[in-house]
Amino acid sequence: MSFKKILFSLFTTSMLFGYEQMPQNTSHGNFIDKDKWKNLDKNWIYCESRLNQDFININSKKAISKNHPLEFNYSNDSFGLINDGYTIKMHFASNGSHIVLYNTAYNLSHFHFHSPSKISIDKKSYPLEIHFSHVSQNGNIAVVVLFLQEGVENPFIKKIIRAFPKKEGDKLYVQGLSANELLPNNLQSFYIFKNKVNKPCNQKIT
Repeated sequence: MSFKKILFSLFTTSMLFGYEQMPQNTSHGNFIDKDKWKNLDKNWIYCESRLNQDFININSKKAISKNHPLEFNYSNDSFGLINDGYTIKMHFASNGSHIVLYNTAYNLSHFHFHSPSKISIDKKSYPLEIHFSHVSQNGNIAVVVLFLQEGVENPFIKKIIRAFPKKEGDKLYVQGLSANELLPNNLQSFYIFKNKVNKPCNQKIT
């Protein structure tokens, strides 16, 4: 399957409950069992409320347009492809790639895929969605979300798909790719305040 870049959205949120680091020895839950996440870790008690944990729909008519300065500094890098049984994650080998938002640098930590998209625009979803996760020095998270649909073949996506680990727990390494190859020319942005839909449910992201 081939894809083309069509839409870009930036999520900007405040921290309502404060930031808490997700335990590294835990795995993702599934959306059917979200109400049980609270039993997996004491830090995930907010998952019981189900507040702000559903799939997100952005109403473009209600979106407030603001000028949020955002700078991309993605460079060629090496990264590992990891099949964690939930998604395919790309973990970067260095902190060379980053974004700057409100004079704060967020290092690109990893990106992963969701199909179909967990986020829709005016109730329209997309066949593929990429989450670019960035972390600042003080531990705040900034997530850039890119939507893709079928179209002209993208060389970056082609290389990633060819290198996908087939089995859960498999890890592979790819060199010399830049996330810039995924960014569209027109960075049309939506800014919303919302919780993330992964654990822990009290964690707010930018």
